[in-house]
Amino acid sequence: MREAALELFLAQGYDATTTDQVAAKAGFSTRTFFRYFDSKDEVLFRGQRFWSESVADMVKQQPAALKPMDAMCETLIKQAKGFSREALIRYERVIESSVTLRGRSEIQHAENARRVAEGLAARRGLDEPDDECTIMASVGLMLYRLAVEEIRDRGSTRPIAALIREKFAVLEAIYSQVVADRGAN
Repeated sequence: MREAALELFLAQGYDATTTDQVAAKAGFSTRTFFRYFDSKDEVLFRGQRFWSESVADMVKQQPAALKPMDAMCETLIKQAKGFSREALIRYERVIESSVTLRGRSEIQHAENARRVAEGLAARRGLDEPDDECTIMASVGLMLYRLAVEEIRDRGSTRPIAALIREKFAVLEAIYSQVVADRGAN
């Protein structure tokens, strides 16, 4: 059903596509559609919780010797292995095509960041995320998002792992410069 929904969303727009059309294209009844999904947008967002829980678990399991942001970077690279570039571009284009989906995506991003912050907190032996965990999770996911946008918006053919690593390196360089500037003052 997800594939049928993506095809219809790209062809006629998310807002113009009905659940009846998605179900028919997938070869199911509308009633069957609603056995699997609560709403049309759930076809796109259902896996997000699993994804962020997986990232949180992987962050917790990274070697203790890794700095937290390095653990985030390595986790996101591992998580991105094997993804379909074509599917990612199609998914991202559908999200960008609808104000409704962009809003839901922002809500989903906040939930993902909260889960990842919980994973970072557990890695540090904390019962709940502190500001450092919350900021690292949000920034790490934003860097991942920038790598995805480079593929979607700029047509980059570079491996996602290289793009993720590059975004984290840019942040590290900025931070190093800030520290150097403060030390000089």
